[in-house]
Amino acid sequence: MAWVSIMLLAICWGLAIVNLVCFVLVLVKMFSNEDFGLALISLVLTVCTGTGMLIAFVGGWVNVVKYDSLRLMGFWSLISFAQLLFAVAYVLTLMQEGNSLLSYR
Repeated sequence: MAWVSIMLLAICWGLAIVNLVCFVLVLVKMFSNEDFGLALISLVLTVCTGTGMLIAFVGGWVNVVKYDSLRLMGFWSLISFAQLLFAVAYVLTLMQEGNSLLSYR
């Protein structure tokens, strides 16, 4: 059963890399459409607090017509949802294995 949790963790890391690439592509779209403020806030808050990706995600959906990025934003949404599902599955397998990191005893 340990190999299942390792595979789930590897899939989560792979999806995280794809998620990061989508974030960079949205930042490029922001800069190319002269939304420097939103792009810089997203970039700085990603480095400082990690919330910049959420701001870029919401900003990308709000300006999806302006950026002409419907396919990119749909793909990023799908990847984010898949990463969430695999992360939940990973935590559930750790709980099922009785991992001491997740037990409350």
